[in-house]
Amino acid sequence: MSKEKNPEEFQGEWLLLFNDEIIDHSNNIEDILKLAEEKYPEDRFPDDDIKISKVLSGDIRLH
Repeated sequence: MSKEKNPEEFQGEWLLLFNDEIIDHSNNIEDILKLAEEKYPEDRFPDDDIKISKVLSGDIRLH
């Protein structure tokens, strides 16, 4: 039987990307969201250029 996993359950780091370049990283998504709001205010930068992604670490097995 397959069990769906919540991405928050996986260990890893959150990345803030701007134009496909890593700007910063953190284990805490709130830190990355705050940094994105400070560095790239919505009225100055289109949403398409700003990305937040999680790089997973460790042994991850989905069954």
